[in-house]
Amino acid sequence: MSSTPASPRFSFLRWPLVPLPESVTRSPEDPLLEGHLAKARFSVRLLRYWWAAQAIREEATRRGERLTIVDYGSGRGWLKRFVGEDIDARWIALDWQPQTKLLEKAGYDEIHECNFDHPLPLPAGEADVVSALHVFEHLPRPAHSLTEIERVLAPGGCLLAGTPTMPTLLARWRQASFRRKLEEGRVARGGHINCLSPDRWRSLLEDTGLRTEFLTGSHLVRHTGNPLENLRPWIRFNQAWGALFPSLGSEACLRARKPKDVTREVADWEPEVLTGSKKRPRVVIAGAVLVLLFLVGLGFWMIEEVRQAQVDRVLSNQLAIDAEHFLIVHHHLLTDFESHGNVTIIDHPDEIVQGLRDLPAGTHIVLHEEHFARIEHAAEEYVIDSRIDVGDDDFYLIRRGGEGTSLEHFLSRESAP
Repeated sequence: MSSTPASPRFSFLRWPLVPLPESVTRSPEDPLLEGHLAKARFSVRLLRYWWAAQAIREEATRRGERLTIVDYGSGRGWLKRFVGEDIDARWIALDWQPQTKLLEKAGYDEIHECNFDHPLPLPAGEADVVSALHVFEHLPRPAHSLTEIERVLAPGGCLLAGTPTMPTLLARWRQASFRRKLEEGRVARGGHINCLSPDRWRSLLEDTGLRTEFLTGSHLVRHTGNPLENLRPWIRFNQAWGALFPSLGSEACLRARKPKDVTREVADWEPEVLTGSKKRPRVVIAGAVLVLLFLVGLGFWMIEEVRQAQVDRVLSNQLAIDAEHFLIVHHHLLTDFESHGNVTIIDHPDEIVQGLRDLPAGTHIVLHEEHFARIEHAAEEYVIDSRIDVGDDDFYLIRRGGEGTSLEHFLSRESAP
């Protein structure tokens, strides 16, 4: 049986960081996964699967026996592809809309369609590991769902979970905003309705009887396709930041364990988690924080420049087609396009409808995804031409009428968990 890690909160920095395209079981039949792997050696968007896979491998080594792993919110089965075939395990997929063909291809042994607001279709004590990656922010009753996970876990089994996060006060404000939108009917089924701060996670776990072994952050910033995501030191910096400041780490990542009746192994893990074994000089910590803040500021500046250049490049190529006319909704990542004769710029999304009335038929609209709410009432009239993916900021080129994927269909598909 392997020894217990000395600093579980910093486990991410200890686990091997191999370029993701080289460590994942490739899936040509899943172009979405292949697309993400092609964008960067260490795609931050995929790190949620990387860390959970490392935790599962560590659990398999520690136990030295076959595991039963429940993938709670299995999606397209990416977690199993990250874990690979080098551990002995039985894999169970649970999802409200299981993508059966992809899950079967990935090698899941059981696939269940289920409503996470209802009892799970598994007996008590079935699972050694439950992985719930970015599921709880979609659930109407997190406490109930976590209680069901505790029931399904065998004594000594562990939960691996991850959700978007932010500091407690901001999380409460965000939560109230989500619930208000839900009551107004502005959240589609499967949309975000919860915001879980680290404090709320600890409270939920304590109420459920699960012991927190670590609660850390995955990263500070995420920008898909950013050249920095090819650099291992950049990823390690993000992981160090997440460990130091979980509520500022963008995504909360945690491992919690169900106690055994008579436990020695789990109890051995507690002192380090609760108290820590080493005292670091305050001067060293203060200096490290200052260096981190400087690097963070530098990173934000570099990322903003890269993101802006990416949007500008794509739009400039589109605008070079003189036969097209464009309506651009102002955004801080969009620079000055007024020099183009075929461009109309509006400062506020409320002006979209009027702007279209004043422009030629077939006018394309360039807008940020946050502006979709302004035209959702007429979503069936619009067609998606293309998406400019810049990490958390996605811009869309849409037009009214014609052939293609309707905006209405696109929005309903994107809202699914």
